[in-house]
Amino acid sequence: MATFQQIKGVPPSTLKDVPIVADTIPGIIVGTLLVLFGAGLIQLHRTSWFHRQHDDELSDDDYQFFSKQYRRRMQTSGLLILIGFLIVIGDAPYMPWKTYPGLFAVYWGGILLIAFWVILSAIADMSASRVRSTALISRIQDQQRILEKQLTELRQKQHRKSESSEKENNDQSDA
Repeated sequence: MATFQQIKGVPPSTLKDVPIVADTIPGIIVGTLLVLFGAGLIQLHRTSWFHRQHDDELSDDDYQFFSKQYRRRMQTSGLLILIGFLIVIGDAPYMPWKTYPGLFAVYWGGILLIAFWVILSAIADMSASRVRSTALISRIQDQQRILEKQLTELRQKQHRKSESSEKENNDQSDA
């Protein structure tokens, strides 16, 4: 069997000639896990969005919030998939990192920037959800206070009615 010797600094002609090096296995595993995780998240987001689109009880504000949330989450999940692919590609043995260290820095710096953007998007999504839930809780507490006030007024009316009817009954029994 003939083997071809690779010239130093020149990538191999085809991928089938590249041996899988033990150093590339962690990159393949991490990249694959990120791709699978991102794909799973996309499926969850699509399912959730489908159900929300067909929910007749949603107000326009709720629909807009969920629409923006869906867009943010799909972008973040898609970027996770992209990062996974870029890790696998960047860790491949045919990449000319030793001959082009500047390319190495730009490539992995770009991956770090994308990862930073994913983190910022996740923080923005959490913040938007928190602001919305705080507003909803505040609205519910306001409604609760109004209902409690109405209940107190009804009890006072009922108590006054029962006192007046007792007074009438006592006046009739005295006569």
